[in-house]
Amino acid sequence: MNQAYLELQLALNNTDPLVIIAELNELGFSGFDETEALLKAYIDFSVWIKVQKNVKACLASFSELSIVAEYKIEHRNWNEDWEKKIQPQLIGSFYVYPSWNKKVIPADTIPIVIDPKMAFGTGTHETTRLLLSWLPSAVKKNDKILDAGTGTGILGIAASKLGACMVEGFDIDPWSIENVTENIDLNNVDNFKVYHGSIEQINPDQQFDMILANINIHALRDLLPMFKKYLNKYGSLLISGLLSIDIPFFKDQVIQNEFIILEQNDIREWSALWLKPIVY
Repeated sequence: MNQAYLELQLALNNTDPLVIIAELNELGFSGFDETEALLKAYIDFSVWIKVQKNVKACLASFSELSIVAEYKIEHRNWNEDWEKKIQPQLIGSFYVYPSWNKKVIPADTIPIVIDPKMAFGTGTHETTRLLLSWLPSAVKKNDKILDAGTGTGILGIAASKLGACMVEGFDIDPWSIENVTENIDLNNVDNFKVYHGSIEQINPDQQFDMILANINIHALRDLLPMFKKYLNKYGSLLISGLLSIDIPFFKDQVIQNEFIILEQNDIREWSALWLKPIVY
C-alpha cells in the first residue's frame, strides 16, 4: 500500500518555530522544513486523519500563528526527496555534511558528519550556527561539556573535536537519542554519552566546564536553575533558541539565576547568549 503524507504550511508571525516543532512532533509529525516566512510540517496521512482535531486545537492556542495551506502528498521516495535538500555547509570553522554527500572537504576546516532524521532538520538552523560560531574560542582542551537538548548531537560532536575530554548530552525525544548515537559513530567520537530524558538523567555530582543549550525559551527558563548547579563556578553557559524580541524578558531570568551576560550573538531574528555564573 502506497504511503501518503499531509503537508501543513504555517505562517509563524513571530511565533517561536522550535516550540511549534516540539508540539507537532508530540502529535505525530515526522518532518519539518523551515523557511523565513513559513514552517512546513509533514505527517503520515493516516495519522493525520486521527489527530487533525487535536493539531488544530493546539495551533489555535498560538494567537499569531496561522495555517496557510494543507496538501496531501501521494507516495514518493520520501527519503530520496529529503536527502536531495541536504547539502554540505561551511559554518565558521566547521564543514558539516551528510554521509551521502561529502564532496571535497575544504582545507583548514573541522569536518562533522550529520545524517539528520527529518524531525530534526539538518542541524544547521540559525540557532545552531550561533553556538557553532562560538565553540572554537569557547571550548578548551580537556573541558567537560554538557549538551542540553542534544538533537542531532552536532554541538557535542563539535566540542569533542575541539578537544573536550568528556561530553554528555540528553534529550527528551527518543528519535534524538537514536539519531545522535548514529552521528557519534559516523564521526568516530568515543567520549560522548547521551541519555534519554531531561537533566535529571545526569549525575548530580558532575560539574561541567561548559553547558550548551539550543532549546526553546520555555525550556531554557525552566532549566536555568539546574544549569547553575551543574556548571562549575568558572564555567560558561552558551544558550540559543531565543528570538531577539524575547531577550529583554530573558535577561531578567539571567539576573534572577545569578548569571552575567558576556556576549550576545545574533542572526536575523535569532539570538544566543554567552553566560557566566556570578562568583561571590
